[in-house]
Amino acid sequence: MDKADRLTDAKVAEIRRRRPGVRASLACEGMRLTAEEEALFEQFDREHLTADQRRDRLLEFTRAQRRTKAHAAE
Repeated sequence: MDKADRLTDAKVAEIRRRRPGVRASLACEGMRLTAEEEALFEQFDREHLTADQRRDRLLEFTRAQRRTKAHAAE
């Protein structure tokens, strides 16, 4: 991944600063992140992924979860 395709340290710090508020907002809606989801967001931060890259990884993650659930239900 090219350095131009990555977030700056300042942008990642801003995302981390906002994360507790996002968690609180999700909790108000009755949603809680699993440990696996929390780890995924931490990985995004470590890799300095852009919003588009994060979206793509989240789509991959949720599709994989759905496939796993579908296979378990068979």
